[in-house]
Amino acid sequence: MFTGVVGLKRLLVIGASGLLGGKIIDQAKGKFEVFGSCNPAVDGCSTSGLESLDMCSESDVRRIFQELDPNIVILAAAMTDVDGCEKNPGLAESVNALGPSIVAKASREFGARLVHISTDYVFDGNKRDRYIETDATNPISVYGSSKLHGESAVLTELPAAFVARTAVLYGWNPIKSKSNFVTWVLRKLRNGEKATLFNDQWISPTFADDLAGALIGIAGKSASGIWHVAGPDCLDRPTCGRMIAEVFELDERLIVPVPSSSVPLPAKRPAYSCMNSSRLEKLLNRQMMPFDESLREMRRQELSQR
Repeated sequence: MFTGVVGLKRLLVIGASGLLGGKIIDQAKGKFEVFGSCNPAVDGCSTSGLESLDMCSESDVRRIFQELDPNIVILAAAMTDVDGCEKNPGLAESVNALGPSIVAKASREFGARLVHISTDYVFDGNKRDRYIETDATNPISVYGSSKLHGESAVLTELPAAFVARTAVLYGWNPIKSKSNFVTWVLRKLRNGEKATLFNDQWISPTFADDLAGALIGIAGKSASGIWHVAGPDCLDRPTCGRMIAEVFELDERLIVPVPSSSVPLPAKRPAYSCMNSSRLEKLLNRQMMPFDESLREMRRQELSQR
């Protein structure tokens, strides 16, 4: 897929059919010569206009690097279904660790800058202060472990890579069947249904549109290593739910706080995974967008499409 201006640096977004990848594609147009890829196993990939890529196949990755010769690669593809990873650890390890390792190796061989997306779930959640980049990792789920292995694999293959840890992505997804924390709450409230939210989980929700802009800024920097790139808030999930209800003028009485122990889930979640992104904000000389401001932007986006 080509959507850029000839003569600009060539940007390849791996995982362009997802929420974050799509936002990056949209914002990078005109700034880069843009290409996007999607997993051929994903429904609709063959008709999306995106390049088909199995990033777990070394030959397929080499093929796309040879064809496109990208200057910059943003790796947004991942297996993010936390419970799905717990049920299928082999697939999680393949997608979240082996694939990134193969992409990092190709990026090194072809001289491309690599920005790889990781997660707050590399932490165990036992801290009660915002996590910084030098804090010890100790994932408590297969998802977190596989993403941590991916971080290590990427930086082993390509020490100059930029690993961006983020958290709880939300925003309008062009694929309507795919939901995220905010759109799930909105669907519940608009259907007049109760939204049960864990009152013992504290998070730094991150607006996908804002993260996309930050990653595009990072692409033009020479910084490397592990960085935190998440929303600036530290909120429990019911508070997030009430804020969503307020901005979208819905009934906040449908937000029902419950302890996480009341809902049996295959995978454990960190009780506290708030992140400190001040180092990144200094690098880019910009602030990450607060949750309430991002919700108002989502509301504006929705109203503008009617």
